[in-house]
Amino acid sequence: MSSANAPERPAEESADLRDEWLGRLTTLVDQVEGWAKELGWFTRRIDKKLRDSEIGSYLAVALLMQKDTTPVLLEPVARSAPGADGVVDLYLMPTYDDIASLYYYGGEWNLHSLSHDQKAVATIREADSKPLSKDALNEVLEEMRQHAA
Repeated sequence: MSSANAPERPAEESADLRDEWLGRLTTLVDQVEGWAKELGWFTRRIDKKLRDSEIGSYLAVALLMQKDTTPVLLEPVARSAPGADGVVDLYLMPTYDDIASLYYYGGEWNLHSLSHDQKAVATIREADSKPLSKDALNEVLEEMRQHAA
């Protein structure tokens, strides 16, 4: 039984949206995994079950990274959010401290992160942001390692 408030998408359109998102996510994980390995982090891919009101339930790739005794998780959160076509969080494990988030907008992944010396903000989306790069990722990962110590 379908909800009167949520029009159903044709199956083909839903599949196209899912494929586009999973392709974008896989490209991101490939890139982050490569950089992490170059920076001396061990990596392991895992699957995460997600549910999206427009495309249904699906499995998405997440990335566990560890350097020394610091584990970090790159975890897909949502295919869409206001102003973004994808959200992925970077968590310090095992506490799930949300240190940074990646938002896909403007045709690229943008890294929003909170540093310990930064003025407080209401949400991580309001934090300092920069296009995702190997240097930007390294800066955030190293801050996570220092925070964990």
